[in-house]
Amino acid sequence: MKSQDPNKEHLQSIINLYTEGRLQQALSESNQMLERFPNSVILFNIAGASNVALMQFDAAIENYKKALRIKPDYADAYYNMGVALNEKGDPEAAIESYKKALRIKPDYVKAYNNMGVALNDKGDPEAAIESYNKALRIKPDYADAYNNMGVALNDKGDPEAAIESYKKALRIKPDYAEGYSNLGASLQLLNQTEQAVASYEKAISLKKDFNTAISGLGKALLKKGEHSEGLHKLRQGEGSILFNIKSGLSIK
Repeated sequence: MKSQDPNKEHLQSIINLYTEGRLQQALSESNQMLERFPNSVILFNIAGASNVALMQFDAAIENYKKALRIKPDYADAYYNMGVALNEKGDPEAAIESYKKALRIKPDYVKAYNNMGVALNDKGDPEAAIESYNKALRIKPDYADAYNNMGVALNDKGDPEAAIESYKKALRIKPDYAEGYSNLGASLQLLNQTEQAVASYEKAISLKKDFNTAISGLGKALLKKGEHSEGLHKLRQGEGSILFNIKSGLSIK
């Protein structure tokens, strides 16, 4: 089958709905347009992205499969299907989908990044680190890959190396709130409490309602002996976790 897409103006109007967050309308208009253009891979891709954002993962996966039946070498559809599968809680299937995208497009840095996240979710930080390194060989200034490598290194039990990775991310992206929060968590593991507090405070200054960083700051303040303020921050925040940054969907 050959892809037959609507004109650029029609496609752009639907893409605009998606980017503006009017997801149900974007999905509805994509489905209506597919009645007229049943072989449009771009429409199936936009419908899939809308379904992912609406947390309708099975519907999204079906959209991507239909796109791939029309265009088997559609790397973005395999990549987006990987996003849907990982969000659905199936990292192994997501990894296979990212690998298919990479066989078609070997320099697909977002696929290497997200595959690393899925590998780490699956409990294989070594393979995740290898995937992030491949992304960084293609794009040396990829702050998200350095941040995510820090998470994998921390999970592997090497907070010192994780700290170095977060610092590289922050040199590239100085306003990276998630990087500062993750750095604070690793510093806390090494009992570098003063530095952890400073890192959490920097994260919160960049992202005011960053509950994870607020909670981490609370724990660090308690460790410092500042019980009243520490408890206040803990109540304000939520359970502290490390932040992987996944690359977004590809809408083309």
